[in-house]
Amino acid sequence: FPTRRSSDLGFLLIMILRFSVSILIIIVHLVRIVYFFSLKNKILTSVYLEVEMEFAGRLKKIRIKLIMIGICLIFLGGYSLIQEWKDQKKNTTKKVFDQYTDAFFKENISTNEITMHFFLENPEKYRLEQPKNLYPSMNQGSVLNEKIKISKEIEKLKKFKQKELTKKQQNTYMVLMDYLRRQKNLSMYPYYERILGKTSGQQAQILLTLSEYRLKNEKDIKSYFQLLKGLDGYFDSLIEYSKEQVKRNLFLSDQSLKEVLQQIQNVIKQKENNMLVATFNLRIADIKGINAAQKKKYCRENKKLIGTKVLPAYEKLYSHLQALNGNGKNENGLYYYKNGKEYYKVLVAQKTGSDKTIEEMIEISDRSIEKCLRKLIKLQKKYPNIINEYRNHKKNIKIVQNPQNILNKLRQKMVKYYPKAPKVSCKIKYVHKTMEEYTSPAFYMVPEIDSYKENVIYINKAQTAELYPTLAHEGYPGHLYQNVYYAARNDDPVRYLLDYPGYSEGYATYVEVFSYSMMDAEGYGDIYQQMNMEMYEYNLALCSRVDLGVHYEGWKKKDVRAYLRSFGMDDSQADELFQMIIENPANYLSYYIGYQEFHELLTDYKKMAGNKYSLKAYHTEILDAGPCSFDILRRRIESNL
Repeated sequence: FPTRRSSDLGFLLIMILRFSVSILIIIVHLVRIVYFFSLKNKILTSVYLEVEMEFAGRLKKIRIKLIMIGICLIFLGGYSLIQEWKDQKKNTTKKVFDQYTDAFFKENISTNEITMHFFLENPEKYRLEQPKNLYPSMNQGSVLNEKIKISKEIEKLKKFKQKELTKKQQNTYMVLMDYLRRQKNLSMYPYYERILGKTSGQQAQILLTLSEYRLKNEKDIKSYFQLLKGLDGYFDSLIEYSKEQVKRNLFLSDQSLKEVLQQIQNVIKQKENNMLVATFNLRIADIKGINAAQKKKYCRENKKLIGTKVLPAYEKLYSHLQALNGNGKNENGLYYYKNGKEYYKVLVAQKTGSDKTIEEMIEISDRSIEKCLRKLIKLQKKYPNIINEYRNHKKNIKIVQNPQNILNKLRQKMVKYYPKAPKVSCKIKYVHKTMEEYTSPAFYMVPEIDSYKENVIYINKAQTAELYPTLAHEGYPGHLYQNVYYAARNDDPVRYLLDYPGYSEGYATYVEVFSYSMMDAEGYGDIYQQMNMEMYEYNLALCSRVDLGVHYEGWKKKDVRAYLRSFGMDDSQADELFQMIIENPANYLSYYIGYQEFHELLTDYKKMAGNKYSLKAYHTEILDAGPCSFDILRRRIESNL
């Protein structure tokens, strides 16, 4: 930090000069006082010898006192100058820290058009220029340089002394340092990341991203068209990444590749009923300031680009990936890759934000499964038909409820337990039919940092059975509520870039489980609510235990089948879960371990707060903190109490 050094040095020289002058003035006055009394002493000696003897003693005492006062003044002046210098240094540190985080934010948010457009509605307010790249870079240079880049950022951050920062800056410092260290650990294992997959792969996610690309004016439309034209280049980087994985024996299994190729083939087939055509037509209809004729022209251009740029890009990707078939040497979990267990450890740490060991997580999931089973058995003994009634109820549920009404009810019921959040709008959209097989049951689209008033939740009709818990997870008091609540706090912009899946998914899971206690029982009473809560935790714990077994303990498909048979699941269900876990390692742990961490924090919070305990106060604490690791969250709560 050259600026910081030069300003500190100049200020220090000024302080030294001022201090030296002050001392010099005091010394001169002391010399004059001593000289005056010495001179007077000589005159009095020649005239009044006897009187002077008595007076001299008094003068000596006065001189000593004056000298002592002078010395005190010197120290007080020095102390005052030192304190002034320290205060100035602290103010300089605060200013430089803000400059650093601002630069970090701008650099990372403007790496490519997709990232900047989804994070900011008005990048010009942040004085950001148009990014050179359209998509995130997956080329070899960027992948291998990630470790060096992160290490440099950590060293920059270490130069700041936390004590010289404000409380808000200290929080930002801790979270950013924790985030960078977790990312650095991941960067030690280049090309281990799964970028292709049936549902979570980049080739599937990019369609959803493009279908939700914000269109508010003609500039946005032109940027969107540039992205369609540049999709081929982005897929080239995915191909390059996949070929490098083959060289390192890290490429996905043949079964996983087969599912990816099937998904790509389905996209290629949808020449007329393509989701990018349908979603573009809907979005452009809402744009004001463009006449009907121009909108039709843009719709024709969009359809043309999909036919001439997007589909050929998918055809090229399909061709290159098909050529890699047979290179997936490992049909099992990360355990069977070189250094796979070590990579899984750091992946779990990043995905969960928890500092618990893998062994501790295994123990937690085993205990949770046992606890849930005991409670379910107890319920069944008390109410013999409860399990069958529960299953039939789940089976017969259809999406006939109004999602907006459910969201409104949830928002009303949560007031008692959660702090107030800003009023925002939320549109319910449905996943395009061509993507139903390849997307989650539901998902929330995180809005822009500087424009969080408009929100979107997607529902997959083919996979969503019950809306109430789904909308509690995605809407209120889940993802939507948590995101807009924290956005309204206007924290340091850099905080909104830092992704902590364990916090975000763990919180949404925690409130989803809690939402069962707020729901209308529909004739089933507390029994039905308990059944829902126990079954939800049980299923999540079971899936997480399989994830840990497959990737850390080396369970193969036959082991998963045997394990799940003991819980009444057939082999087809076991095979499906096994494949999902192979495709997306540690995904279930973001939800489950995150949930367990929040639940554990709540238990400890009750003990610490004592008579002052309030569930609403606890929720306020975890929401005010924003996404972070659970160690940081715990320390924050303890310090506030």
